[in-house]
Amino acid sequence: MINRDNERIDRLFQYFSERDIDYVVGYNDILVKYLSGNFIDYSLVLVDIKNEKLVGIINVMEGERAHETTWLDEIVVYGGKYKDYKSLDKSDPISALAEYLGKKSFKIGIPYDSITYSTFRIFQDRLKGSILVDVAEDMWRLRMKKSRYEQDLLSHAGEVVDYGIYTSIKSLKEGISERELALKGRCSMYEFGADKVYDFLIVASGVNSANPHWRASETLIKEGVVITFDYVASYEGYYGDETRTVFYKSVSKDELKKIYEIVLDAQVSAIDIIEPGVKASDVDRKAREIIEKNGYGKYFIHSTGHGVGLEVHERPRVSKKDSTVLEDGYVITVEPGIYVPDIGGVRIEDMVLVTKKGHKLLTKLNKAFTVV
Repeated sequence: MINRDNERIDRLFQYFSERDIDYVVGYNDILVKYLSGNFIDYSLVLVDIKNEKLVGIINVMEGERAHETTWLDEIVVYGGKYKDYKSLDKSDPISALAEYLGKKSFKIGIPYDSITYSTFRIFQDRLKGSILVDVAEDMWRLRMKKSRYEQDLLSHAGEVVDYGIYTSIKSLKEGISERELALKGRCSMYEFGADKVYDFLIVASGVNSANPHWRASETLIKEGVVITFDYVASYEGYYGDETRTVFYKSVSKDELKKIYEIVLDAQVSAIDIIEPGVKASDVDRKAREIIEKNGYGKYFIHSTGHGVGLEVHERPRVSKKDSTVLEDGYVITVEPGIYVPDIGGVRIEDMVLVTKKGHKLLTKLNKAFTVV
């Protein structure tokens, strides 16, 4: 058993004790991790609000691992018997949950956005007599505010992507492909402790950089090109997300240097205003008004950023439409970009922790205009 993140879990119990709910269920892998401290397959976590207890309804094959690697207060296995664990005679976690709760009627909170409609119908069928309520918004309110435990993991994840991009930039040479550069970055992040690297890494050179979601290809690096590196990797389940743009040996298009300085000004200026009480939309507006003032507004085609944690893209969205008020403990990205077709693009991205007195960068690679 690992040490419990008391700050996170105590806030969870306090929050729901003020609401008329008996239990909360975490069913998908993200919520199982959030509530138990680890990813456990084929299982769910039952939050007993009244008794302030975390109960794992755990597949028998995962029982020992759940015991060793989570902070669950009680582990109940289903699908067979194992050692001295309490065993439920069911073949799936929802049926096992129903057996554990018995025939009494309860008010049970489930984040509806974490399950499919077919899964919801199974919950309805197995938990007949109980009242199911949607607690998706409640869980997001809790998840947006990272505990110190989570902040430390996100900080380490930031170091992982720092190292990945640094390794790829150091590997630049004439004739190497985008894909080879991405592979070097991928391997280095695993060596640095990543438990997962995003399915595709963005290494976008030359005109490819005008595509915000370009996937590393067989395009070869040549002198004068701009190159955007956007790397995502997780450390103990928490994601790092960072983007840097550099030039190789020289700058073949003067406009791209101008674009770089505009994006850097927009990114730094948006970060500078981050503190508790500022709205996510304010951060987006700050970056966007600088880019628009310089005549490139129509080439900034995405939001300024997003929350990051157990998922790469979490709430809040740092966009003109999201008026979420930032609080200390929130972690967001700030990543403005300009993408001009047939010319190229520039994006600069950092992870930013909102602190009581302002903010702190969790990604720290140099971002001044750089020719490698």
